[in-house]
Amino acid sequence: MILLVNPLQNIKQLANALCQEKLCESSLVRIFWPRERCSLLRDDVVFVDSPGVDVSANLDDWIDNHCLNADVFVLVLNAESTMTRAEKQFFHTVSQKLSKPNIFILNNRWDASANEPECQESVKSQHTERCIDFLTKELKVSNEKEAAERVFFVSARETLQARIEEAKGNPPHMGAIAEGFQIRYFEFQDFERKFEECISQSAVKTKFQQHSSRGKSVSGDMRSMLDNIYERITIFRNLKQDQKNLLTDRIQGTETQMMQVTRDMKQKIHTMVEEVEEKVSKALNEEIWRLGVLIDEFNMPFHPERLVLNIYKKELNAHVESGLGSNLRARLSIALAMNVESAQADMTDRMHALVPNEQLIVSSTKMALRSQPFEMLYSLNCQNLCADFQEDLEFKFSWGITAMIQRFTGKVRERSKKSQPALAHRQTSVGQQQHGVVSPVSSQMDDATPVCLLPSPGLVAGITPEQLSLISRFAITSVGGQGTMGGLLVAGIMLKTIGWRVLVGVGALYGCIYLYERLSWTNSAKERTFKSQYVQHATKKLKMIVDLTSANCSHQVQQELSSTFARLCRTVDTATTDMNEELKTLEVQLNLLESNQKQLKLLRNKANYIQNELDIFEHNYITTQ
Repeated sequence: MILLVNPLQNIKQLANALCQEKLCESSLVRIFWPRERCSLLRDDVVFVDSPGVDVSANLDDWIDNHCLNADVFVLVLNAESTMTRAEKQFFHTVSQKLSKPNIFILNNRWDASANEPECQESVKSQHTERCIDFLTKELKVSNEKEAAERVFFVSARETLQARIEEAKGNPPHMGAIAEGFQIRYFEFQDFERKFEECISQSAVKTKFQQHSSRGKSVSGDMRSMLDNIYERITIFRNLKQDQKNLLTDRIQGTETQMMQVTRDMKQKIHTMVEEVEEKVSKALNEEIWRLGVLIDEFNMPFHPERLVLNIYKKELNAHVESGLGSNLRARLSIALAMNVESAQADMTDRMHALVPNEQLIVSSTKMALRSQPFEMLYSLNCQNLCADFQEDLEFKFSWGITAMIQRFTGKVRERSKKSQPALAHRQTSVGQQQHGVVSPVSSQMDDATPVCLLPSPGLVAGITPEQLSLISRFAITSVGGQGTMGGLLVAGIMLKTIGWRVLVGVGALYGCIYLYERLSWTNSAKERTFKSQYVQHATKKLKMIVDLTSANCSHQVQQELSSTFARLCRTVDTATTDMNEELKTLEVQLNLLESNQKQLKLLRNKANYIQNELDIFEHNYITTQ
């Protein structure tokens, strides 16, 4: 824009060829016209009047500077002549820089055609055809129908005078120059109406179409991006949901299988404990039965003095305890350890299906580092068990009266114990016979059952049954007395009954046997007697702890297996806890993904809403126009 030093008084001063101020052809002079004189100015319409299309060779610069933002072009032609090449070249350049510009063609000074009415229509038809061809065939900015509606024949001077008269309050025809004013005036008004419609539509397109298209592009891209994100989130959510379902099934399956494994392992431990108890009891009984062999292997020197004997008993107790323990370990420990290791391996294998491989490897490593190889401990404690053993190393003649009576009474007791069931059965059979019931089994038993425990009269020659009965009574009396008086009484009776010769011979033989046994009562005999007495005492004591020892061993096995199973259960519990924590994490992630999906749905719906609103706007205000 060029600022003039001297203010302009009117437009004619600038348009006059005699004006002193010379302007460049690309200069822009701004004129602020009152808006109340033109309705289009109230809508912020800016009119740019060019100095002409053939005033400068720098046509492109002028178009670039002032015409690229134009919404409507109005080509004012002289109806007395035809369209020039310069005018056509100008709009060809415009159409190359702008896509389908809006062009109106005004054939001005049409009032001159009133002087030649005979050729007015033919000239008008010729101008119209050339203008339509220019718009449709050369510029290709519109079709024939639109082009026909944008060609007008007017008289600008005549319209200006009519408007001046209207402003004065006079009728517009007072400004007429020639005949046909009313038609030309209506033509100009039609131009104004269509121009206003076009400028309005162009303004809407200019101001809003680009933004609407940009908005549709942004909303479309946003919707496509949201659909892509929603699809990816859906795939990820389905993956997490599958992981959750898989993890839930695994947790439930682990709990169910853990209950089944627990029942099976408890039953297996119970069965194995019973087997161990039975095996230990059987092996210990066998070792007790072979206790004499173990004691015979003890080779410490024996002496009957009290101090030495106490040491001997202490060492013998230690030997028996060590020997029994080593024998039991040799017979049971390896087999029991293998059974325990087999049970532990079975437990580990059963747990292998319940926990992940990594956790099982860690658990097995920890268990191997923490536990030692299983070894059975046999607590016999012979020192305390045989502490009350009191040996009897006094000499006792094996054919003494007391010893013989004791042996005799012992045999009688044994026979009486054996015969008590048979006698009871016989009494039952007799009772059945008395009541008229005879059993073949009872009759057989009657034939086999002895009637008397005393020997028959033929067993002792020369002794009558009465003498034998008397001797038995006195023998029993001597046993009851246990004194010298009883022995003398028995000797007197025997002297009277069998004679002194036989008695002297028997006495001599009896004395020789007594002397032999008395001379044979050495330390070795005392040691044998001591060991025999110890075997009897230790056997009795050890049999008392068979059940306790077997229960103790079974308890060790139970404790070992239970502790192993408890460690494996803790491993499964840890794995279950980890899976529950992972399940909670998956649930949190699923909730977050669902929340994101809801937000994406809202945003996608908003994008669709904006897209639809823009489509409606373009349909109502841009496309339709």
